[in-house]
Amino acid sequence: MRKSVFVLVFLMASVLFSVELKICYLNEDLLPIVKVTEGRDNPVLEIFEALSSPPEGLKTFVPEGVLRAYFFVGDYLILDFYGEKLKGMNFDSERYFLHQVLYTTFLNVKGVNNVYIIIDGKKRDVLAKHVDIRFSFPREVWEKWPIR
Repeated sequence: MRKSVFVLVFLMASVLFSVELKICYLNEDLLPIVKVTEGRDNPVLEIFEALSSPPEGLKTFVPEGVLRAYFFVGDYLILDFYGEKLKGMNFDSERYFLHQVLYTTFLNVKGVNNVYIIIDGKKRDVLAKHVDIRFSFPREVWEKWPIR
């Protein structure tokens, strides 16, 4: 029984995630540049580690260690962020943070059609001070750049 559960979990993970991870960074004009890296054991965590460590010459608005937890519920991915890591962000920082996170998530996580964001384990109205996060972010809006 345990072996079949392990195989099922492994198969679900390989169905949900691409073999390679596509990570969205920004150039000096704040336009997206997608770099490819290999996914290993924990693709969601690896996405956030990569987002917070841009290659030379590229930018990111994703702070190191911002991801507190994540959960899959149906076709939703719930991302829980540390509020302390988001403090001090202005409107543009929050906006580009959200764009990078959602665009990269939808490039990589198959089967997820909505992302919902919570802060420090709780529902909040805004990301830090500016960007509304009361509702989920649907794939059909956020899987393209720029967001329309």
